[in-house]
Amino acid sequence: MEENWKDYYHKGLAVFLTVAMCILFFFLLFRFDQIRAYAGMIMKILRPFAFGAVIAYLLSPLCNHFECYFARICNLEKRSEEAVRKLKRLFAGISIFLSLFLFCFIIYVLVAMVVSQVFSSVTMLVEAMPGYILKVTMWLEELVKEDTLLINYVEQYSEQIMTGMQDFAKTQLLPNINSIISGGSISVLTLLMTAKDLVIGLIVAVYFMNSRKLFSQQAKLVVYALFPSKEHLKEDQMQAADWILKEVDIINDYLGGFIKGKLLDSLIIGLICIVFTGVVNMPYAVLVSVVIGVTNIIPFFGPFIGAIPTAVLILMVSPVKCIYFIIFILILQQFDGNILGPKILGNTTHLSSFWVLFAILLFGGLFGIVGMVIGVPVFAFFYQLAREWVLGRLKKQKLKKEMMNAAAEKAARS
Repeated sequence: MEENWKDYYHKGLAVFLTVAMCILFFFLLFRFDQIRAYAGMIMKILRPFAFGAVIAYLLSPLCNHFECYFARICNLEKRSEEAVRKLKRLFAGISIFLSLFLFCFIIYVLVAMVVSQVFSSVTMLVEAMPGYILKVTMWLEELVKEDTLLINYVEQYSEQIMTGMQDFAKTQLLPNINSIISGGSISVLTLLMTAKDLVIGLIVAVYFMNSRKLFSQQAKLVVYALFPSKEHLKEDQMQAADWILKEVDIINDYLGGFIKGKLLDSLIIGLICIVFTGVVNMPYAVLVSVVIGVTNIIPFFGPFIGAIPTAVLILMVSPVKCIYFIIFILILQQFDGNILGPKILGNTTHLSSFWVLFAILLFGGLFGIVGMVIGVPVFAFFYQLAREWVLGRLKKQKLKKEMMNAAAEKAARS
């Protein structure tokens, strides 16, 4: 009777899951817009938690470093168990505070530098625009000085361009400079909502960081509960739960090591750039250095994304310094790609240049700038899974072939 009941239960569950999957497929196929709208609404509600999770993930190594440092200077090994428990709780709170304080301070410094530099740079460009146009006009006149008709065209259109640029600067650019700096078409309400989500995200990050060890233990318990141990496994096989935890550690090493190493690498590149631009008295030194450092986070295309607009800005002030800047960027990127980057990152992803380019284009097309940043380590993880599967299959085939050959030899002897 009990066996029949279990049989009916499994059959009923299979039918239910089949019907549920059919209904889900129907809604995905014919109600995709509504599902996407609901998913967008849910993501908007959970956005502060996403911000908090990302901030906590990035700051956890720094927080762990602070905790280990405090534990080392206080000699916790020589204290009682109760004192150790209280001190660890105190160190955890201090470490979280210091990590978030450093994070907020760095963000504040970057934003303050960029906003002030953008404002002064745009103002300087507006004031210097007539001079730039005059220089270009003189250069064109010198170029076509033997052709009277072309000279008349150059003088006519240069006056129109100068008048139009001055009118645009006075009526559109300067009155709306704050809106341009804040993102062009982004509304004030959107900015306020984003700022609110960031503030809530910082609060959520505190809870994430405070409970990170508990969450890790709970996640392991859930994995072991969902994938119980199996008996009579072969020597080269792992328990499913152990395999999943091992792969999670691998993607954490790929993603965490790559992003944290890239942030440190970009910070060093930005500092080198600001030293150079300050020494040679390059225009827009701080703005250029911040743009170069931030865009350097993006692998492969980052240096070009940052160097092109900054070189154009410098070109409008001093063509000679623009040439110096381009030469410096080429040398800097060679130094970063061949010396600094490998020293900090090592070969963390184990990907060839082709697959790095493929991952950046694929994830960048799907998820934008975020995809370009995380695409390489995420693709490296899937590449590693595929490599393990292929090697495992080849190993099984080799063993199977060896067993068949051994059986054939045994049959031949008998």
